[in-house]
Order: sequence, then structure tokens, then C-alpha cells
Amino acid sequence: MHRYAAVVAVAVIGSSAALAQRDPLMQTVAARLSATEGEFIAFRRDLHQHPEASGNEVRTAERVAARLRALGLEVRTGVGGHGVVAVLPGGRPGPVVAYRADMDAVMTDDADPVAFRSLTPGVRHICGHDLHTTIGLALATALHAVRAQLPGTVLFIFQPAEERATGAHAMLGAGVFGPRAPDAIYALHTAPLEVGQLGTIAGDLMSGRDAYRITLSGSGDLAAAAGTVKQRLDAIATITAEQSFAPAARDLILIESRAEADSAGIRTVQGTIMATALSRPRVVAAMAELRAMTRPNVTVRVDYRPKLMAGVTNDSALTPRAVAALGRELGGAATLEVNQIIPAFSEDFGAFTEQVPGTYFFLGVSSSANGTVGMPHTPGYVADEGAIQVGARAMAAVILDRLRR
Repeated sequence: MHRYAAVVAVAVIGSSAALAQRDPLMQTVAARLSATEGEFIAFRRDLHQHPEASGNEVRTAERVAARLRALGLEVRTGVGGHGVVAVLPGGRPGPVVAYRADMDAVMTDDADPVAFRSLTPGVRHICGHDLHTTIGLALATALHAVRAQLPGTVLFIFQPAEERATGAHAMLGAGVFGPRAPDAIYALHTAPLEVGQLGTIAGDLMSGRDAYRITLSGSGDLAAAAGTVKQRLDAIATITAEQSFAPAARDLILIESRAEADSAGIRTVQGTIMATALSRPRVVAAMAELRAMTRPNVTVRVDYRPKLMAGVTNDSALTPRAVAALGRELGGAATLEVNQIIPAFSEDFGAFTEQVPGTYFFLGVSSSANGTVGMPHTPGYVADEGAIQVGARAMAAVILDRLRR
């Protein structure tokens, strides 16, 4: 995740639900997760002490693959870089459901505040991918214990290079799904919610990131043409750069641009655009207008690259069902509705959900009792390790529910 720097705005979905609704299979899975809690906390701390930046996830991938092979799963490595994919077939026929975890860490020189601090200079897990990976392995271990009862197949995807927004596309290009695409895919990300809480919503959850470069050449008034380009782009923006770290409405467009002139006098206007799926058609229309723009003796060339980072749009049918499953397992008060978007950050999970329906969750890792705040990409980021159990239980409940449908 990139540039996460604001508290998620949420509202409680529904009322607290009695855990008596938990089915026997989920009870077995939860018991297995509880029995292995210490083991996976230790695993997470090992990952935290040995972080690897995007594209360098060699040790992490090796450790992940070894744990999955020890379960007897079919494992592929080197998928789209250092990606790892494992297949857990159930004992009964049914759908294919995937869980995705990202594995890379962040380049930073900020001091690590935890006792099991990073041993790799300049690299830290301040985005929580060590938790995402650990949750995936805990989930695989618990579901493996009930594999004979699973009605379908679970696909575990451990992705490299999320921080530089290339890993999801690379894995898809390498055939990450294998012979059959999943019927649903889920993921989660640490967030500054209280540990024990999860947040999500159907539809736009995170904006995507586009890039553009508009080149103006010729003997005409290039400065005036560049000014017109900037005015057209500014006209579609719904928020300013000064508002980029505050929650905004889902109809969101944030334009970041700069204008330059080279030694030959050629002018360029280039930058990035943060846009939700709801608002991207206006961006596409604006780029089409700029391509058609005419000025005397001015040639306009538009290079527009949409969805370099896809953002996240949750499936409208899948997400309410997932929320209901979370409520049955964790209680309705633990499930929060994310009612605004923070424009200054995004994620490449949306590259997967452009091909299969999916739902993405924010996993609370802050602890008011301990005075720690799990704000990704900040120097004081600390994740409460109780979130490993919460995240694994949540994903188990959602996956089991989808397998049965």
C-alpha cells in the first residue's frame, strides 16, 4: 500500500451477533488457529526482522514455500518474480476461492520501535505485509486440517512487489491462477482501526493511479497551449493536493501535474491522477478531448496510461455476503463500513479483481490499551499481533462461506 496517511472513516455495520451461530467446521478451524497462535507470532517476528524490499523477496518466498510444502500442498514459486502460489484441494467438489497476501517491505531509515526490530538497514515492515503473509500461512494450516470437508479448492497467492505496483500485473502475466480462475478472491491490509475490527464496503474502496504525459511542439504559442491543458485537467479535479490526506467522497479525482520546457522549446505537462472507478470515465473523456485539441501551429501528443495501479473496487454481490460471514464469526460490532476514501494511497489488488470478483478488507492493528497506532507508512507504525488471529479467523469465515455457495 502506498502513502497511507489518514484514519479510515467508518461506521458500524449491523449489531453484535452471537458466536453461537458459528458452524462446527469453523469451530474446528478456529481451534486450530488458536493452537498455533504462538507459532505464527514467532513466524511474523522472523519476517519482521528480515524484511525485503520490492523485487527482493527471496528469503521471504523461500520461507513461505517451505511452510506450504510441509503441509503437502502443490506449490509454484517464481511466479511473476518471487511470487508463491499454493493449491489446497478440498475433499468435495465446489468453487475455487483465493486469498492473496503481499510480501514486500518498505525502504526507510526510520528507527524500528519494536524489540524484534529489523536487522536489514534501510528496510522495514511498516505497511504490515509481514502480517498479511503470516495470516495466509496460518489460514492455509488451519484449512488444511479440515481439507477433507472443504467443498472446493483454496488458492493461496503470495505476491511480491506490491509497493512498487508491479507485482499483481507480473503474477497475472505469469498465469497466477493456473488452469482455472478463482470464483472469488479476498485480501486484507493492516489499518489504524482498533485490533479486533475490520472495515470494508461494496464498490470503490481505494482509488487507482493513472499516469499521463502531454507533449506540445511546433512553432505556435506552446506556453498558452500548456496553460490550456492544465486548465482542462484542473477542471475535472474534485479535490486539491492540500486535501489529499483527508477522507473524501467516492467520486474522487486528484490531479498531480507539472509543466516543463526543454532546450528545444518543447513543452510537456505530465503527472499522475488518482481516480476511483466511479470517476475514471471523466478522466478518460478529458484525455480524449486533449488528444483532439487544436491550436495554430501546435502539435499535441497525449500519452495516457490508465490503472498503473488499479486501486480497489469491491464486488457488489460478494461483499455483503462476506460482511455477513464476518458478523457471524466476529460479531457485527467488529465489522465496519468504510464510508470515505483516502485519496493519497492505493493498492494493486484491483488488478486481480479486474479478472475475478473480490473483496478487500482493512484489518485493525492499533491498540488503544497499549498506546500503539498501526498507521502504515509512518515511522511509529506498530501492529498488534492479536490481529493475526483476527485476520485469519475473518478470512477463514469468508472463504468457508464462499466455498459453500
